[in-house]
Amino acid sequence: MAVDVMDKPRFSVDQVVPASIASRRFGEVRKNAKTLPQFISENNRIDSVILDYQQYEEMFRELEMLRELTWEISLTQRLKQADANPNVRYSLQEVMGEDEYEKFRKIDPNSIPDEDLFE
Repeated sequence: MAVDVMDKPRFSVDQVVPASIASRRFGEVRKNAKTLPQFISENNRIDSVILDYQQYEEMFRELEMLRELTWEISLTQRLKQADANPNVRYSLQEVMGEDEYEKFRKIDPNSIPDEDLFE
């Protein structure tokens, strides 16, 4: 099943507002952003985007879901690889990956009270 993925967002010229005009007509730009994102340009390049907060929340939730899904897929692949080679040992760093391992190492073991650990 193929999925059409865009490299960049598509928008019309009506959605592009020069920064100088956006600063003078910010209320109007905000109002327009309730229906369609507004792209603020500076020196003929898109610099910023103003969008409705509900759209932002939806994008945020979708991005977090994709991050979680990507993480789960990565873990599943690592587990399958480990199951296929039971005699091979893996370090925690290899299993977690560099970024997650660094986050893990920065955790203060005393930051969680014993009462919370053993409820």
